[in-house]
Amino acid sequence: MPYDGQQAGKRGHADLIKNKDVADFLGQCTYIKAPGPQEGEAIADTYLEAAMADNPPGFVAASDSSPFSDPISKQFPSTQVGYVKTSLIGFDMHRFDGLYQQHSNFVDPHAVAAIHNDAHTIAFTLPGSNLCYKGTATVQDGFRLAVFEQFSDNRTRIDTGLNIAEMLLFLEGGKVKVSKCPRCGAEHCFIFSKGEERVTCPGCQGEVFLTDALRLHEQISDHGDNSAAITRFMNAAEHLQVAVLVKFMADKNLEMLADSAIMLDGPLALFGQPAKFHASLQWFYNDVFDKCRAKGLASPVIMGLQKEGQVMEHARSLAQYLKPGTFSVVSDAYRDKYINGIPALTENFGHETYYGQDFIFKTAAGQIFDFCLAYPLSDKKDRASFAKKKAEPQRYAEWLPRAFKLIDHLQFDLYQSAVVPIALAHRHASISLKPGGTMLKVLAKKHLEGK
Repeated sequence: MPYDGQQAGKRGHADLIKNKDVADFLGQCTYIKAPGPQEGEAIADTYLEAAMADNPPGFVAASDSSPFSDPISKQFPSTQVGYVKTSLIGFDMHRFDGLYQQHSNFVDPHAVAAIHNDAHTIAFTLPGSNLCYKGTATVQDGFRLAVFEQFSDNRTRIDTGLNIAEMLLFLEGGKVKVSKCPRCGAEHCFIFSKGEERVTCPGCQGEVFLTDALRLHEQISDHGDNSAAITRFMNAAEHLQVAVLVKFMADKNLEMLADSAIMLDGPLALFGQPAKFHASLQWFYNDVFDKCRAKGLASPVIMGLQKEGQVMEHARSLAQYLKPGTFSVVSDAYRDKYINGIPALTENFGHETYYGQDFIFKTAAGQIFDFCLAYPLSDKKDRASFAKKKAEPQRYAEWLPRAFKLIDHLQFDLYQSAVVPIALAHRHASISLKPGGTMLKVLAKKHLEGK
């Protein structure tokens, strides 16, 4: 590690370039390469024609989130505060189509501003390293308390719906279990239910919270960099907030939900310690689908859009060979052969994390998209059977034509592989390093002075 202000030497790389061990190591590595013309055309021949619906869903809601973690001052760089901002933005398609001024290629700025004003944003603040919250004994205990308070706050409700903590209870059938005290490590079955979201450990007399079931605190250390835990919090907050929205719409206006598309930035998956709740989200969305079908309604399109990652890199390398208006399911076999380039490491990709299936789609305009649709199966009990069923295109016949139409209708050229709702949501959720990050530092310093 350099000293503060010390610059790297201009010839520091020379030893690595001349080192035979480095050359030998690199020579023994295999990696994914762009397909050649013959292979590219062979893969493209396996793609299917994308049949589009006549109209996209009538209502679109999009979600995005952004983390920021930084030292509160240069004097104490190891003392950090974490921030997470989530954004939900929604509009009906008639309103979106009305953005364009008649006989013009330009949009109405007043109409765009009105959509921006309807965005629902939530800012979360969390203790990072060397920062104890509300007099707790450790940073980890303070982080646990802060997560519980933030997820139980009315800001995470949508109108009269559930907050995020209550949504956790709903997803688990009204009861959430934690098997050991996160404070002292003593094994004990803590059971949480409505009205009993915090209990006392019989061993250490410390408080255990409903949200401890997410295990976000496990990545927190008193003196280390806690940005990874902040990112995991963000991932959980966004996916649970979207579930809160879908639950509210299902309870208040099932017909509107049936004609909706709910879009998230990123895959339909929960990673790290909260990952086990992906199974509850999978069950929940399939339960919503069943309720819609029971009423003779279509099911909502629950979709994730990925801008980067291995699938997207593969899709871009293949773009020149793909015909416009074609798609492919990214089955486990496809992923192993063309993307990972190695035999399957697991019997079902994403078994512990994903609740949606990846697709690659090339629009008529030539843009490439990697999108995810919620699995049409409520559980993964039979791993091998599920791995096969999840990749059968006919199981997504209810959603694919509307998803294709939606992407085709909302794509735009300002960013690569972009759709308008996600771009709008990101604008509200993102925290720029300057001036946003600088102002958050000033805010933290102001309120921590003298403590």
